Amino acid sequence: MDNIIEKTKKLINALDSSELMSNLEYYKERVVLNKNILELINKYNNSNDNYEKISLKQEIYKDNNYKEYMKYYNELFFYILKINRKFKEYTLDRRCHR
Repeated sequence: MDNIIEKTKKLINALDSSELMSNLEYYKERVVLNKNILELINKYNNSNDNYEKISLKQEIYKDNNYKEYMKYYNELFFYILKINRKFKEYTLDRRCHR
């Protein structure tokens, strides 16, 4: 088990210093500095109208920085899903908790 914990720490460190995280942080900063995109995102999050949401989403995705940010965000998200599935395999056996 110590080996798994140590390798997990190495994975986290490798992820922190990866090009993926570097790109994600770069594009996130560019998106956050864009007041127009932040306004559109805020409107999208507060809207209850599906047609308005579609229109806002189309407008948001016209911004290349936002598209790139979401590309790297989704890539990270899927890595995390895979990692969580693996950890679930290790912790799924509940015989010792009965």
